[in-house]
Amino acid sequence: MSDHARGPRTSMRAKAMAGFTHAALVIAAILFLSPILYIVLNSFKVPEDIFKEPPSILPERWTLQNYITTVASGGFGGYFWNTVVITVVGVVLVVVLSSLAGYGFAKLRFRGSALLFSAIIATLTIPLAILLVPMFIMESRSGILNTQLGLILPNVAVTLPFAILIMHKHFADIPVEIEDSAEMDGAGRFRRWWSIMLPLTKNGMILVTVITTYSIWGEYTLAKTLATSPPAMPLSVGLTLLKSEVWEYGTLAAVITLAILPPIIIFALFQRKIVEGITQGAVKG
Repeated sequence: MSDHARGPRTSMRAKAMAGFTHAALVIAAILFLSPILYIVLNSFKVPEDIFKEPPSILPERWTLQNYITTVASGGFGGYFWNTVVITVVGVVLVVVLSSLAGYGFAKLRFRGSALLFSAIIATLTIPLAILLVPMFIMESRSGILNTQLGLILPNVAVTLPFAILIMHKHFADIPVEIEDSAEMDGAGRFRRWWSIMLPLTKNGMILVTVITTYSIWGEYTLAKTLATSPPAMPLSVGLTLLKSEVWEYGTLAAVITLAILPPIIIFALFQRKIVEGITQGAVKG
């Protein structure tokens, strides 16, 4: 077969493969988004429309009553505020600590650093269920059980090793000549980390921020174990208490919609930076 004939056939095959890939991605997106879209639409329905047979996708009578009921309920505001505080403080701590540890393991050489780094990363293989009883006993004895601090610290401990792994890779990919040049100009260790290295790992910090936000915001196992009192519960646990004698599915749909809205907004804002952070950490610079 001549090169002239092979060229159009290869082009048609590439176009067919691209079309198949796009179709598969569209189908996958529909499958993943359909339950979320169904919940969001149900949050705007009156109870009669939710249980109507046959069910309708779009609300026949749009209403905000489910959201008004949710916001007016005594528990939702407290659960939501607890989740915000735990997530924001936890994310800040993880970003700061992982940036310091990632820089230290990547750029500072000290005895036992490789072993210590391996030990930290090895904790990723430990099932969370094994840690629940020791955490409960430690917090009970220290008096921070059923407090925001009692949920912040365990979440930080659980998410920090993976964040350190990400930041270590981003710091390790920075050429050593950049830091050497700053050192020759008289910049101290902290100044080099703050002014030189951190800006170069911005995508890594954004990636850590988003991953940690998702991990802490929707975390259930730790919260269910360490927050047994309703005033201390985050939204993931308190959600089950926001019901009357029977489940009001419209109100429940409104609560779920409000609960998933912040992570979606964060992902939408930093989507491009997330991709850049993943590719930057995957390809050695």
